[in-house]
Formats: sequence, structure tokens, C-alpha cells
Amino acid sequence: MRRNPDVVLMGEDIAGDFGGAFKVTKGFEEEFGARRVINTPLAELGFVGAATGMALMGLRPVIEMQFADFITSAFDSIVQFAATAHYRWGGAVPWVIRAPADGGIRSGPFHSQNPEAWFVHTPGIKVVAPGTPADAKGPHACRHP
Repeated sequence: MRRNPDVVLMGEDIAGDFGGAFKVTKGFEEEFGARRVINTPLAELGFVGAATGMALMGLRPVIEMQFADFITSAFDSIVQFAATAHYRWGGAVPWVIRAPADGGIRSGPFHSQNPEAWFVHTPGIKVVAPGTPADAKGPHACRHP
């Protein structure tokens, strides 16, 4: 976000003091402002659709599903529109959806599903799943100065 002012974060409880269910975005609103770190209602289909529109207009939304299980509510917007926009009329939808699962909090059957396989077989979507915490954070994050 420091390198690209077009990056915008959207998701449930990601702004303010809470910083998301896994605290990944804690302090982001303070650093980047409320226009770039946006709390959304519990309406995944709506905010994924909004992010798709933002991406089509040149922004780079990063969408955070509070838990991967909730991505099913946005399935139609992801698979039927965003994934096919390029093939239909050359539209680019450069957004990222972060969809964490469980994360060691023992959240049981409601917050620990891994729906990635549904999307792997969808043309127009790339699925990336880090194998380690270092992979998730990035290659330079674990190095000491």
C-alpha cells in the first residue's frame, strides 16, 4: 500500500482498532486512512461486486473475507462476472481476495473450510495458497536489516 496508492482494502472488521479476525490489518486505517481501509457490512456478494467495479475503474482492491467459508456468498460475483470479464470483453479485474481459514484458533466447522478447489478449476482465476507463514508474509519480511 505504501508503494501503490491505488491499493484499497475492503472487508469485515478490518479497520479501526480490531484489525480483522487475524489482526493482519491492525493499524492500517491509521496509516492509510479510512478511504483506503474500508469496513464492509456482512454482505460478501455486495462488497466483492463493488471491488470488481473498483478494479475495472483502475483501483487495486484487496478483499478480505473474514473467514474463507464466507466466500460462498460471493461465488456468483467471483465466478460468473469477475473471472469472465477478460474473456467477455477484455476487462481486467486486478483484485485479490484474502480468505483465511482457521489459523489455529480451533474454530470448528463454521470457520475452517478450505474452498480453494472450487476456484482452481475456474478459468480467469488464479489461486495462491502459501505453504508457510514466511510464504504468506513475503520473501523480505523475515529478513533482518
